[in-house]
Amino acid sequence: MGRVGRHTLIYAAGIMLSRALSIIMLPIYTRYLSPADYGVIELIGMTLEIISIFAGAQIALGIFRYYHKAETDQERNAVVSTALLGLGVSYLLVGGIAFAAAVPISRLVWDTEANAGLLRIASAGFMLQSLLIVPLAYARVRERALLFVGANAVKVLIGLASNLWLVVGLEWGVAGVLWSNLLANAVVGGWLVTWVIRQTGWTFSRSATRDLLRYGLPMMATWAATFIVTYGDRYFLQAKGGSAAVGIYSLAYQFGFMLAMLGYIPFMQVWEQKRFEIAKRPDRDRLLADGFVYLNLMVITVALGIALFVGDFLRVMSAPAFHDAAVLVPLILVAYVLQGWTSLQDTGILVSERTEFVSLANWVSAGVAIAGYALLIPRYLAWGAAIATVIAFATRHVIVYAIAQRLWPVRYRWRPVLYVVASALIAWSATLFLPIVPLVISVPVRVAIFAAYLFVVWTGPVLTDRDRAAALRVLRGVFASLRGVARRRLVGVGTDA
Repeated sequence: MGRVGRHTLIYAAGIMLSRALSIIMLPIYTRYLSPADYGVIELIGMTLEIISIFAGAQIALGIFRYYHKAETDQERNAVVSTALLGLGVSYLLVGGIAFAAAVPISRLVWDTEANAGLLRIASAGFMLQSLLIVPLAYARVRERALLFVGANAVKVLIGLASNLWLVVGLEWGVAGVLWSNLLANAVVGGWLVTWVIRQTGWTFSRSATRDLLRYGLPMMATWAATFIVTYGDRYFLQAKGGSAAVGIYSLAYQFGFMLAMLGYIPFMQVWEQKRFEIAKRPDRDRLLADGFVYLNLMVITVALGIALFVGDFLRVMSAPAFHDAAVLVPLILVAYVLQGWTSLQDTGILVSERTEFVSLANWVSAGVAIAGYALLIPRYLAWGAAIATVIAFATRHVIVYAIAQRLWPVRYRWRPVLYVVASALIAWSATLFLPIVPLVISVPVRVAIFAAYLFVVWTGPVLTDRDRAAALRVLRGVFASLRGVARRRLVGVGTDA
């Protein structure tokens, strides 16, 4: 659990850096791109997600299972290099088909050929995406958290620099965003593939191929259903409200993704493969239950922080045309809290290697989502999309949890989790009575509410005395490191003088 905590902090720091750079781009995107442009970018990204299902992106998930299952270094290297070769070929073929079919795809999505050129740029970037998938999975399975974070940070920095050049300087609009992504994929992907080949060599294994396909093919079906639940509402919104409605809703949805990136993905980057090791231990119930509590401390706290400050944030960082996105955010955050629970509590299914049940749960929730989109979006537009999303995510969690507990039961500790959830809901509810006031008043009030929540959680029945002592040691270590850095800089300044 100590290693999990240390690596989680590293992943969290890297993701926070990436999100900080994305926040820097938000004023640029919302001023150099219209809500309709933002909607076009979102729909292109969604279309590529569909294409990635056919390219087999989810096959890389088998690396986590079969790398640990292998008994020799040769077998482990064969798993990684086989996945690298297979996905490289499939992404090249499927991306090439998408490039050639750009015109009919554009007609299908937007009822016009105008976006075919943008789809061709995005398809080229998609082909290069394969260079990142397996190397990043390999970095995680080797517990090379710094490499994983560094690669993503470099990719974001390249994207930021090229966006400033192409979107702001040359005013290429949506095309500039897509070219920036292509460039970042090429540079970082080339570097990562070189690193993997040096580590594993070129080996193609038929047995590894069979294992990866057996594990990954049900996950491909799962991702198809996950796509419907996560992104399908945009197509309904495009049909009923146009690209501008998609743009506003997509901006609100970015805060759901932010919750995932900051709230539970750093933890899951480590936990996703670590839980297979924990499953072999006699104290696995205690460790898995503790992991669920720690995950919720992160995800609920981050969700509350986003919900409290998103309105003020958009008032400062976006053009007025995008401000309406703030009211949709809390509902989307509820969906992503449920997604965090699902991501952790599917352990029984994965350990049992019965991934077809994950696919079943996702397809049932996809059916619920489609029904919700069809019934609610024509009448309520973005609100209907958000409500349908929450219902679908809740359906998926209930099914996954029930099946996982039947296959391989884990005694999770729900009482402290529900205490954190209730505390966060009470804190957020207090803001409903706040009128729209200047930022100099709004921000301090919201900070005070957030501080009260932290106090209630810290003193409540969530953390043990040992947990609190460990947290204080970590904080003291961080402050000591910061003081050391400051002292060295001061000494350096004095020497220069």
